[in-house]
Amino acid sequence: MGGRAFSQELPPDSFPRLPTRLYEALKDRLGTLLSTVYTTVKVPPEAPAKKDHGDIDFVVSQPIQGKEEVNPALVSRILGAVRSVELDSNRTSHYALEMSQDDILLLPQPLEKAYIQVDVRVCLDDEEVERLMVLHGYGDLGIIIGSIVRSHGLLLSTKGLKVPCPPPDPPILLSGSPRAIFEYMGLSMDRWKEGFITIEDIFVFAATSRFFDPRRFRASQMSSFDKTVKERMMYHNFRVWVKNNIPTVHHHESKRDAVEEALVHFGKKDEWDAAAFARYTRSWFKNNFNGKLVAEWTGLGWRGIKAVMDDVRTSAGGEYALVDRPLEDIKKMVMASKDSLSL
Repeated sequence: MGGRAFSQELPPDSFPRLPTRLYEALKDRLGTLLSTVYTTVKVPPEAPAKKDHGDIDFVVSQPIQGKEEVNPALVSRILGAVRSVELDSNRTSHYALEMSQDDILLLPQPLEKAYIQVDVRVCLDDEEVERLMVLHGYGDLGIIIGSIVRSHGLLLSTKGLKVPCPPPDPPILLSGSPRAIFEYMGLSMDRWKEGFITIEDIFVFAATSRFFDPRRFRASQMSSFDKTVKERMMYHNFRVWVKNNIPTVHHHESKRDAVEEALVHFGKKDEWDAAAFARYTRSWFKNNFNGKLVAEWTGLGWRGIKAVMDDVRTSAGGEYALVDRPLEDIKKMVMASKDSLSL
């Protein structure tokens, strides 16, 4: 059942599953309405042979400039929503629409009153639309592809392909282009656009990635990632399919190799090195040149500590000039500064 965004306002059983014929008709009808305010309006492709559907998920971008600002409230009026959860900016808004009597008659078990939930994700640009189409299209294919690169130390999200950094640093974005990401993974975007007739076609497609290694999916213990998607039946079936088949083992024996290669391939090695040096520098100062140490060495209060530390930085030619100096040298500089400042 859809309608989870409105479970507190409308009866959950009034949001029926939609047979494919009705789903396609509503998708076309509502997509036409959204096209009056957005240039790009798409729905991620469904998994093959799906018999019925819950919510209708639109991804849109490029608002059409007109007399009225395009926002979730306007979209609600255009769709004729009876309830809505409206979120501004680059987020997803939810709309509950009452079904017409003609549409209700197409349900396997007609109801006296029925609703559909329509989700509209407003994207920053068409590239984000394409990413969401890839990540949310064909059932759990996006999750499967994400799990393949994750097993090599990379992350795939709605922002693109990333390399995680140690906390608190944010991940480094390698690319937001789905085509560039697919090409790097050894997947064909043209083949993806052709579509898939069966679920196994999707599994075979995912296994063509040069990062795919069936051994990583045959472990007896599930990873933390697997546990977060344990309710995704298609992903579960992919793991079973991998265990029952022996696809070709591809390249990359270690996560480190994959990360290094990705950083070089996407031209982000310098950014990675700079972030690593910054982390090292923070750690070094935390352990070798901090207020607590200066206080222990000098017995000064916080004003004196600050004065000494500022003076040491200046005399050394800048803070970074202190990095990697022996701790005893740092202590000598601190004590000399204390004497010169007559503290």
